[in-house]
Amino acid sequence: MDDFFKTKVGFTIGLLAAVFTIKPLIDANGSFGFAVFGLKITIEYAYLFLMACLGLAVYFISLQFASKRHVSVLDKASNACYAVALATPPVFIAFWALTVIMNLVGRVVVQIPQSVLTAVAGVIAGALGNYLYKFLTNSIQFKLSRAEKEQERKNDLIVLARASDLFNSGMYDLSVLESSKVVESIIRRMLDMRGVSVENINMYELIRLIQSQRLLNKHDIELLHEIRKYRNESVHTVGKISRLTAERVLNLSRELIFKLEQSSDSVGYAWLENNRKKVIELFKEGDTRKSKKALEMLKMAWKNRDGAVWLEIADFFEAALIHNPNLIIDMFDNDEELLDSWLEKAEVQLFTDFSGGQKERYKKVKNAILQSLSEYMNNTKSPEKLEVAKKIYGTLESAEVREID
Repeated sequence: MDDFFKTKVGFTIGLLAAVFTIKPLIDANGSFGFAVFGLKITIEYAYLFLMACLGLAVYFISLQFASKRHVSVLDKASNACYAVALATPPVFIAFWALTVIMNLVGRVVVQIPQSVLTAVAGVIAGALGNYLYKFLTNSIQFKLSRAEKEQERKNDLIVLARASDLFNSGMYDLSVLESSKVVESIIRRMLDMRGVSVENINMYELIRLIQSQRLLNKHDIELLHEIRKYRNESVHTVGKISRLTAERVLNLSRELIFKLEQSSDSVGYAWLENNRKKVIELFKEGDTRKSKKALEMLKMAWKNRDGAVWLEIADFFEAALIHNPNLIIDMFDNDEELLDSWLEKAEVQLFTDFSGGQKERYKKVKNAILQSLSEYMNNTKSPEKLEVAKKIYGTLESAEVREID
């Protein structure tokens, strides 16, 4: 049981206990509420719904605890129930307040049917509930993912410590094997974070993928192959590994592990997030000199993207492409591989409505970007940058605006 799982259990049970303590207050005021299409929704109903969601959350957490292996579906179910429970009080209060306001509006503007006003209040409250649910589930999932990565890192450190103990005990073959296991584990985790499938892939293919993702330089890739070679020798030939070789593999593993972990740090994204408003304003202004630092961070964030980071930085690409596409073209100039990696995701990143109800806005965004790129292509005098602009324009022009239901 990891620390995040323990924390989640504690918070869920603590909230459930807190809800129980207010039961006398609910009993005294449970009949208060508001009517929706003739149906009265009371505080008691909201309380029972909240209790049911929390109870289900605890149940799914208990099933996860009782399971012999980690079941991701149970995590999702418990997170969803917990998020709905947390969203219930604000949504109930907002719906109640909106109903009261709409009733006052109905008394002033008698031409509007009461059913329409009630429906409007329901839609607004529903939108609020949807937003809170998505925000809470994403937040919980993010914390869970971060906790899982931290636990994996702790396990890797344990294995690395075991490799060191084996080396000190003179078991050089096993020391090399354990050291290489940690390197392989981190490589798989780094690739998985970038959406690269690593199932049923051997060490040689993993190194090739690491090279294609540019997580390490050419020299470090050669060192990985050296570790791979000694690992094969340790498995297939007993007593082949010397003390000197085992010591070298152990030291190389530590060095490469550090470099791989450094490459996974989303320094660029953190900087952009802390300066989001300022960066978007800079991209709209289009001053290349002032935007240099922001473009470097955006490029770094894209290069080291993991999880949903590539979606979180969509606003920066959108602002630059609409107002000053030369910034994005300059950023990807002389880096065709990185440009291609972005173009593969650009349709989803720029033109997919994940929250719903904003499809028309995304259509306008697409038209604005294409118009801006067209103007750039008509005015640029650089053949190289013109080719980059044409490539971006061709990809975005054929992209579809989609709405996730």
